[in-house]
Amino acid sequence: MIRNFWVWPLIIVACSASTGEKSSDQTNDEKGLDEGSSSSDEDVEVEDEEGEEVDEEEDWMTIRARVQVDLYTTDEDNVRTFLSWEEAVGPAGEFPFGSIFVAAYKPGTEGAEQYIAQHTVTRPRTDGDYYRLRIDPDKINAVNIFATLDVRSDGIVGSAEPMGIHPDSIPVEAYLEETETNLVILVDWDRWGPGGWGWQDVGGYTPPRDTDGDGDIDEDDAGCDLVSVAGDVRITVPYEGGNGMVMLLDKNGGGPYQMDEFSPVPDGTGAIAEYNMGVCAWAGDMQIVAAYDSNGNGLVDPDDLWGAYASEPGVDGNPVTIEDYRQPDIHVEIPIGSGGSAVSVVPFVRLSGTAYSESTPTFGDLEAESSEGMALYVVALRYPQTPDMSIEDFSDAFDYKVWDSPTLGDLYSVEWDLVVPANTIVYLLAFVDADGDGLVNEAQEPVAFGGEGGAAALSSGDDGHEGISLGLNVVGE
Repeated sequence: MIRNFWVWPLIIVACSASTGEKSSDQTNDEKGLDEGSSSSDEDVEVEDEEGEEVDEEEDWMTIRARVQVDLYTTDEDNVRTFLSWEEAVGPAGEFPFGSIFVAAYKPGTEGAEQYIAQHTVTRPRTDGDYYRLRIDPDKINAVNIFATLDVRSDGIVGSAEPMGIHPDSIPVEAYLEETETNLVILVDWDRWGPGGWGWQDVGGYTPPRDTDGDGDIDEDDAGCDLVSVAGDVRITVPYEGGNGMVMLLDKNGGGPYQMDEFSPVPDGTGAIAEYNMGVCAWAGDMQIVAAYDSNGNGLVDPDDLWGAYASEPGVDGNPVTIEDYRQPDIHVEIPIGSGGSAVSVVPFVRLSGTAYSESTPTFGDLEAESSEGMALYVVALRYPQTPDMSIEDFSDAFDYKVWDSPTLGDLYSVEWDLVVPANTIVYLLAFVDADGDGLVNEAQEPVAFGGEGGAAALSSGDDGHEGISLGLNVVGE
């Protein structure tokens, strides 16, 4: 099964570097992590009873692999096409986006992740960078990994911006070094390249709004009038440095739509700051949240300490109804509850269903007489399929599953599921390599399309899809 995987949407906020920022001066080679990166892990040494130094992280698992950004464009037929960095920025061009945040988190808790370790690439390269995560095997037995990109370089990675994933949970084993977890973040160059349409809303997003106060959301593409939301930010735990952001989210944790940076001032028990944020009038019920760079990596990210508008000490007062007047007393407290991230992050979703032969009673009947070993593939490609496609190309897919001839036997159908990034387009297909030559989508070989309208393209959405039927047939029959 595939081991090189893909990325898409989250929220992360880059702030001025805090006094606790950790960075590396190592070069980008096989032995060291990249210059301009930071991690949440530091080697921890203590002294035993005899005064000898003991490395308490000696048995921790290390995940060390590469993260890179790939570009694509879309043609007039709405077909995605790979774009090389040399074509985009020239042979000596620089990486045009912001930081990359990589995190390991507890599986099975999408939308309310428990972050176990993180690594931030603060100066990414066009040819990719290494990341390293250190995991304590005594605390967790498996993790998932994702990466997200601050595509605007504005300090915010929002809930609809590029993200990449590793689709499989990774077992955590003491002393093990895992190196087969490369991540790729796919970026739409038409949207985020120079002059791209994504830059039209720089400075904040316009949320769905009731512009006339009648209770209904209105279509409005002409921007908005701003009103002020302001107050104090109170950090109620010991404060060791780090700037932060107050942010405007929608009720589902999407965004941020607007943000305002603050610099806390220690006050003996914690810290305090003020904020004054312009937001779209008539935005309706929204969330006011905040976080500061408590882990010292130069970003406000999901691994930091988060809070929210407090209607009274320790009580989350959200939502705040935004109308057409200034609200000067929307005070924020950090932390609220557990201090976890307020942003809704769904790194991946699942696609699942059934694959079967429409033209024969069993899969075995599809095998060619001179076959060297038939195989069935269900694959979520990142680019459209091509004729006579090599199965080696599946290493660049989001995810895929394979069944060999002995496994298929006399089966009529198989159940399948794939893990793909949320809110992106995948090309979902099933192929039978009937003659076992390592090529699929050949003439007279069966194929099935899992997208809309009999095509392969499918939007993964926020929730994924289940019950997808992939009926294999020879095209044209």
